[in-house]
Amino acid sequence: MAHEGLRSHLSGSVPISIVVHLVILLVLVVIPLANVVLPVPVTSIPSYVLAAPLPPPPPPSPRPAATVTSNVPAGSSIPIKAPDAIQEEHIASPPSIAGDDGVPGGVSFGEPGGVAPPTVPTPPPVAEPPKAQGPVRVAELPVSPRKTVDVRPVYPEVARLARKEGMVILEAVLDTSGRVTQLRVIRSEPLLDQAAIDAVRQWRYAPSTYGGKPVSVLMTITVRFTLGQ
Repeated sequence: MAHEGLRSHLSGSVPISIVVHLVILLVLVVIPLANVVLPVPVTSIPSYVLAAPLPPPPPPSPRPAATVTSNVPAGSSIPIKAPDAIQEEHIASPPSIAGDDGVPGGVSFGEPGGVAPPTVPTPPPVAEPPKAQGPVRVAELPVSPRKTVDVRPVYPEVARLARKEGMVILEAVLDTSGRVTQLRVIRSEPLLDQAAIDAVRQWRYAPSTYGGKPVSVLMTITVRFTLGQ
């Protein structure tokens, strides 16, 4: 019985509570919203828009005054009366110009005005080789001197007993006929120098030329001494 009384009590109070909440909701939410005026969206642009007027254009710059020049000399007056007769002017004919080939009217090689044909530059003369003031070094010759007479040096007896071997280097000057005229020792072997000089003085060479002319030659000669000879 108790349960049935509680159920009947709840079933009667729930609808009343719902109605009360609905009334409160209407009073607090729906009725205030009914007085709110919504803004009307703009659907078109007004036909005029206020704008600031454009500034006036700047005034045109003044043009410089035109200067009138007159070719009439000072003190002369311009004629205002027409002459009685017009005199014929005599124009001097230009002088006739003859071209390089004598064509009247200045026509040369088919070109009006007497244009001369292009000149071909003359090639410079072939430079001759410089004249030799002294002996020419063998390295400057197109062909090295060719030895025609060869004399072998005599081995000195003192050097042979001393078992001395070595190499003597001489600087020689050949005259225009190929003879040895001057000798100077560059590398010395004291027991062998004189034997090398005596032998080289007897050597002969074919004449050397430089630029088509015979010249004397400065050259280096090496003489080797070995005990086997």
